[in-house]
Amino acid sequence: MTSFAVPSHAIVAPGDLDYPDFVAGRSAVVRLPETFPVRVGAPLPEDVCPPHANAELIMPRGVALALEACDRLEYDPDAHYGLVLALPTLRAEPEFVERSLDAVGDPSGLIPVRSFFGEAPLAEVAEHLGVDGPRVRVDTACASGSDALIFAHQWLEAGAVEDVIVVASTAMLNPLGVAGFNNLGTLSRDDDLRASRPFDLARNGFVMGEGAAGMWLSSRSHTSAPGYLSGYGQSMNATHMTGVPEDIGVMLRACRSALARVPNPGKDLAYISAHGTATRANDAAEIRVYRELLGEDRAGVAISSLKSMIGHCLGASSLIEACVCLDILINGQATPTINLEVPEPNSGLDFVPNKAKEVSGDFVLSNAFGFGGHNSSLLFSRGQF
Repeated sequence: MTSFAVPSHAIVAPGDLDYPDFVAGRSAVVRLPETFPVRVGAPLPEDVCPPHANAELIMPRGVALALEACDRLEYDPDAHYGLVLALPTLRAEPEFVERSLDAVGDPSGLIPVRSFFGEAPLAEVAEHLGVDGPRVRVDTACASGSDALIFAHQWLEAGAVEDVIVVASTAMLNPLGVAGFNNLGTLSRDDDLRASRPFDLARNGFVMGEGAAGMWLSSRSHTSAPGYLSGYGQSMNATHMTGVPEDIGVMLRACRSALARVPNPGKDLAYISAHGTATRANDAAEIRVYRELLGEDRAGVAISSLKSMIGHCLGASSLIEACVCLDILINGQATPTINLEVPEPNSGLDFVPNKAKEVSGDFVLSNAFGFGGHNSSLLFSRGQF
């Protein structure tokens, strides 16, 4: 599998936090207004992508966040790009639902939300970036951002294009979107700013976040590229809408495919970005995966969950986490898992509790084990190999 350069990356994370904030263990979790069915969430500040007031054509918030990520991403405006957009459904945004209800019996009422339909979001982002190459939209639940990077890697490997911009965005942190996940029983209902507690015995569900990220992948020579996407793995265990199967072999297959050319993961990996949602089932399964994957060397690999600080940004989460993986590879500081007070006993794993840790090595692994059984693993390296 070919290594492809990552010349630049950018995030739009809850709280508008960035890598130095994560190293410091800062949290974006705040209390939500009374209109929400749960007490806490991880929103963006109000001055980042404020709502658009154009009644003639309403821009979906998910698209607005994607455009913000594009604006923060450094890229060569003269290059010929492909675009992979990871963007889950926009039809849980309140503006769309309200206009749809108002338009019953009068389809013309849907005109202001036509930007929510079909290929309109993909066309909006492509036009904003000036993309003139192939373009596609991906929606594979929580693994969308990772799968978008894999799609881009495959384009580059096939020679379809030399440069691809990958953008992921999610804007489900509204009363309607949160209610849907609350009804699934996946959210923490604690009135506690420390409610996002991956790998802690007291975990009881995830905290919803929102955000976006962008990454530029290139098959051209970039001598100053901070890192490379050097491997990936995908698998599917479609056994339940939100649950995790007892058999972790399918999850392991994704990890091992990404690590196919790494001789000894337990010794060669500097860091693993866990999916780490803070649900009881996911975290327990991940612990089993990492014990099996790393073997006797498991204690020497730092593993942490960014979701402890920014909640779960759904389709955007895995691309945000991939960007932070690159920052960790560059800077040698693994971000902590905050709110981890009582870890699962006898796991033998280092979840970097509450305080950043210095790490060294040439490889980092980013995992996404999404709803519906989508499993994606990404291997980033310091150089081409």
